[in-house]
Amino acid sequence: MNSRLAKRYARAFFDLAREEGRVEAAGDELGRAMAAFDDPRLRLLVLNPAIDAGARLQTAKSVAAALGVSRTLANLIAMLAERNRLALLPDIVRWYDTYLDAEVGRARITIRSATPLGASEKNELVELARRLTGRREIVATTEVDADLLAGVVLDVGGTVYDGSVRAQLARLTKDMGEGGA
Repeated sequence: MNSRLAKRYARAFFDLAREEGRVEAAGDELGRAMAAFDDPRLRLLVLNPAIDAGARLQTAKSVAAALGVSRTLANLIAMLAERNRLALLPDIVRWYDTYLDAEVGRARITIRSATPLGASEKNELVELARRLTGRREIVATTEVDADLLAGVVLDVGGTVYDGSVRAQLARLTKDMGEGGA
């Protein structure tokens, strides 16, 4: 339920940002707000139901003002605080980024490898993702996962291309098990 709710908030905020002609800037502001509210001391204050609701709302409004965010985002933050839904902010940001990526023709990928990749290897994988998605702009995140043994795992928008030695060994083991039965 919370993910669907976050998706609706993100969609509404995205539509307002589009009307204002500032989808990228609004996304940046939203990310800054999420980072601010992710501070453990602030989270303890604004997410604690034992603290007076009025004090939590005033704190959320003060944080939005200190960040210098747009009126639209300040209103969203206040509404989330009033409804005790500030915990949805990270999910709202993820959904917003999804809408923004679709709007600007961008794809996000994750590259997992057993060892750190060199620049040329990363560039080759980004180019592969560009061909697979048909998107010009690719935002790549790299992770090192020694359990892969060797090779890479490429996650392109939820579709996983597993070229790791671990996966190849698992397939070989499965094939050998089926052939021997």
